[in-house]
Amino acid sequence: MTKLRRDSLFVRMLLSFMALTMVLVVTMTLVFSNLYSKTLFNQLSREQIKGLETLSGNIDNLFREMDQIFLNLEINDNINYFLALSSSDALTSNQARIQIRNIRQINPYIHSIFVYNSAIKEFICEGELGFDAAGFLRQGSTYRKSVGNKRTIYLTRLVPTGNKQDFLTNKKDYTISIEYTNLSISGEQQTVIINIDENLFIHDYLANSDNELLIADAQGTLLAHTNPERIGGDIKDTSAFATVLQQSAPKGNLSDKEGTSRSLVAFVQNQTTGWYILSKAPYSTLVKPIQDKRNGFLAVCLSVLLMCLAAIFLISKRLYIPVEKLTELFKRSPFHVEGGQTGDISFIQSVYTETLLHMRSLENENRSNQRIVKESYLRSLLTDGGTDEREESHAGDYRLGVCLDRFRLCLFRIDAYSQLDGKEAALFESLLFESIGQRLQNDYAYEAVRMPKGEIAVLINESEEGTEGLEDLLDVLESIQRFIASHGITVSVGLSDVRQDRDCALAYAQGLEMLQQRFVLGFGRIIHLAEVEETLTRSYGLPAEMEKKLISCISMNDRAGFQESLGGAAYVLKGFVYSDAIKALFHLFLVCITQMNQTINDENKRLGVLYGELNLIFTEMETLEQAMEWLLRQFDHYSSSLDSIKQLKENKFYRKVEEIMQYIQQNYNDNNLSVEVLAERAGYTPNYLSKIFKEVTGINSSEYIRKVRIDKAKELLRSDEYRVSDVAELCGYTNSSHFYSAFKKQVGLTPSAYRELSLQDNSPATG
Repeated sequence: MTKLRRDSLFVRMLLSFMALTMVLVVTMTLVFSNLYSKTLFNQLSREQIKGLETLSGNIDNLFREMDQIFLNLEINDNINYFLALSSSDALTSNQARIQIRNIRQINPYIHSIFVYNSAIKEFICEGELGFDAAGFLRQGSTYRKSVGNKRTIYLTRLVPTGNKQDFLTNKKDYTISIEYTNLSISGEQQTVIINIDENLFIHDYLANSDNELLIADAQGTLLAHTNPERIGGDIKDTSAFATVLQQSAPKGNLSDKEGTSRSLVAFVQNQTTGWYILSKAPYSTLVKPIQDKRNGFLAVCLSVLLMCLAAIFLISKRLYIPVEKLTELFKRSPFHVEGGQTGDISFIQSVYTETLLHMRSLENENRSNQRIVKESYLRSLLTDGGTDEREESHAGDYRLGVCLDRFRLCLFRIDAYSQLDGKEAALFESLLFESIGQRLQNDYAYEAVRMPKGEIAVLINESEEGTEGLEDLLDVLESIQRFIASHGITVSVGLSDVRQDRDCALAYAQGLEMLQQRFVLGFGRIIHLAEVEETLTRSYGLPAEMEKKLISCISMNDRAGFQESLGGAAYVLKGFVYSDAIKALFHLFLVCITQMNQTINDENKRLGVLYGELNLIFTEMETLEQAMEWLLRQFDHYSSSLDSIKQLKENKFYRKVEEIMQYIQQNYNDNNLSVEVLAERAGYTPNYLSKIFKEVTGINSSEYIRKVRIDKAKELLRSDEYRVSDVAELCGYTNSSHFYSAFKKQVGLTPSAYRELSLQDNSPATG
């Protein structure tokens, strides 16, 4: 009887527990399914915005490249001479056209480059077919849009040129024009327009998306669309775009309804152009995966509930074996550990203990994920200038250790970070991060987050006691530098001003600006605005006497004098702010490389530095000393080239080969001119002549004959005085087809195409 009562009590407790479990399962299923659906939908929305932000960043990079190309145009002497003309000069115009054509090849996105001089009503247009430059000028005041501004970016519809239609003319109806306009001293307008290939822009930036993507300006004009036929259209009357214009935030998402279909519209406003980038995705495609996963989750929960009900039913029928049934159920648990149990109760206890341990590990993993989310939030504050309203409303959940109502940003960067290998970089970065925490945790409220390229950004609340608070902070930062220096590396620190507007992105930008001054101030510095204003000044270039001294040292091949002059230039540049120092240094590089190549006077020995390579050099140089060392290495290459030329002239066969070269230049039109004829004239065998000719010149005699003939042919083809067949005969070719083949192999164009292009270049431009 006692056993029956004990079993009945146990069964009643067990049945109560199962009923409670059923209620909890149903409640948690409903709550977590809704939370899961909401979280997943919010994640998809944020991913759309992040994708648009990445696209906006790529567009910013593209226009920065265009600005760099314009700077290359702006500092080019031939183009400046053309813009400064007060009367027509065909030679100056042709030289400027050649420079523009070379610069245009730097970036594949350039459709055409347009340079206009209003003083002489002439323009130069280099680009693909379909761009009617004269028609472009007839668009009223279009080319005056950027007067007084840095630049203007707008959509241009191409006008048919009247030329023969081809695939380029038929496909390219629009370009994105980037216009730079200056006024000369006399008030004349000088305009440079860089047009971007719209088709290539759409293919590389928009075509890879599964959603409908479009770019529109503030007036609603479609500048780019995944469907190119819609470019140039107007969307200002659509409800979605009207709602976007009313938003105060530069990014976000909203719901749009057209008829019975609803869509999620994500948008981002581009910083450089003010354009709006919109992505439109139907709700059906977004909601279906969420519904499928939620239904699966509900099915699992329903299965658990049914299993609980079945267990209650079986236990109620078998009142005298509840523990046995519970034991069998626990044996199917994934937390079942074999051995060590002396009975059913001990077995149930061990499974329960393993379950708690697993839950604790999940909790620790969740804390780690919270740290990752917090770091992502801080990076978003620093790089994006904030978050959307939903993330801002939950900012308290991140439990920031710093108050953003009054803070200062300290930006740490490991010096010479690019020269470290991956393992060393990770080790030093971790060491720096740990040392920052150890030095700050007892005295300051702060948050630290790792940024790219070895940077660590620290948001810190310093004392409000004015300069004393800054001095105390500088002492702490210096102690961090000393600790890091003891491990063989140096660290530079850029400080922002004290911010009271919660604008973390502006503080981060100011910290980066301070770190840029490291280029002239050197490694291992703590740089803030007061130091920059006290130490550095604005300037507009090096003194002309210094450039003349460098040019003189290059002409005389005086390495010691050149190195001394570089030291003087470096001393002057150390007083410039970063931007002015870079401009002056870029100009100095161009002057020195140009003078070296002019002095060498041998195209086979000249220094070759491509524009893209020069730009990469400036990107990788971290200090002014590194820049001067690079230029000194170029001088050593130049000096070595002069020595090799000198040794070449001392070759005992040099005079003989020079006579042979002169003979070839005087008798290139002789169709019998060959290695055998030259060998007979020189008194050598053909094989021996070929050997000494290549030893002195670097090419064999037959190649040199072909080069001289092709150069003379190009000279004759620049006018229409002779037919192409006559030019072939005048240059020593008896077979016209042989001439065509040799010319195209050497020049890349047929003789007829080369003549047509040359005549177009020589024709006077019309305004």
